[in-house]
Amino acid sequence: MGSRSEPARAPSGSEGTTPGGGAAPRRRMPAGLAGVLGFVLGAALTAGLVAGAVSALRDDFRDAIWRTLLDGLNPFTTGQVDRSETPVLVSMHDLARFVAAEAQYEVLVDLENDVKYVPSWLAGERIVLAVNGSVDAYVDFRDLDEDAIEISDDGTTVTVTLPEPELAEPRIDLDASRALTEDRGLVDRVGDLFASDTDARQEALATAQDRISDAAADSDLDERARANTTSTLQAMLSPLGFDQVVVEFG
Repeated sequence: MGSRSEPARAPSGSEGTTPGGGAAPRRRMPAGLAGVLGFVLGAALTAGLVAGAVSALRDDFRDAIWRTLLDGLNPFTTGQVDRSETPVLVSMHDLARFVAAEAQYEVLVDLENDVKYVPSWLAGERIVLAVNGSVDAYVDFRDLDEDAIEISDDGTTVTVTLPEPELAEPRIDLDASRALTEDRGLVDRVGDLFASDTDARQEALATAQDRISDAAADSDLDERARANTTSTLQAMLSPLGFDQVVVEFG
């Protein structure tokens, strides 16, 4: 009867609970404060990115100015000034050539010019060129008229009369050509200091062009041109309803 009663304690683990036994709600950050913090973080991140980009641009700008100053102070800086003029049309021609065949050639040109009674090491020159070129065989259609095409009475045969194939002038491929040997005597080398020596090369190229032209004339390039022209015209005219396509040259 005389003992004092102690206040009742909450059971262990019951802290932070509501009288009904549920978990106590946590305190949340106000929405306004969260928005302010998000804005501050975003601004800081953007400022960092902008600062990095500005720093990189500043370095590039500084390097560009430095290079410009160095180039301006360098007395050996090279430059190019283009004073070329607009091409002027000299002539224009209508072509009606059927290129029926082409031949590729390579010729070795070995020309030597000696000075009598003078050793070659002192005067004279020798040039060896490997020259590449091509020749076209073509049939000229410009002078064809109505008489060049004859159709039979029954309409089954067509005869086409063409001029003989011709060989064009050789075309020298300078990119594929090369100099193998080009020796000049002492006197000629001294002369090169005052004038460019292009006569020897021009002579060698002209010789190569003549050799290629002769080789094309001795080949069967014209016969190949006749055969290719005939097959081409037959392929073009047969679908028009002709049973036979005859191609004559002369």
